[in-house]
Amino acid sequence: MYLFIAIIFIAELIVAGFILYWIIKADKYVKSLDIKVAKFSPKLIESIQNTRYAVCSIQTAIDKILAFIKRKKIEFWRRVVNLIVIYLILNILKTKFKKAATYCEYAVFLKDCWDSIPG
Repeated sequence: MYLFIAIIFIAELIVAGFILYWIIKADKYVKSLDIKVAKFSPKLIESIQNTRYAVCSIQTAIDKILAFIKRKKIEFWRRVVNLIVIYLILNILKTKFKKAATYCEYAVFLKDCWDSIPG
């Protein structure tokens, strides 16, 4: 009976020693990782700040692009309405005043050509 208890006790000591060995080994590994993380921490913080700055810059650029598109859309519709009104007036004048309508058509054509020149 005592032999059986002694064998079990020795087996438990072996298992406990094995567990302690792995705990100590894991502790050394964690300490080495802690040193590496402490060395890498400033670079990590800097990278996070750079990423935040890049995201803010991209967001600002997208907002500016969307505002530009919105302005161009409004400008386009304003030009379309102006052209429709001008050509309606021209058609009305054409029926009543043939010569004046011709001169107005030339003026509108010249204005369109002038507006199409980039610059």
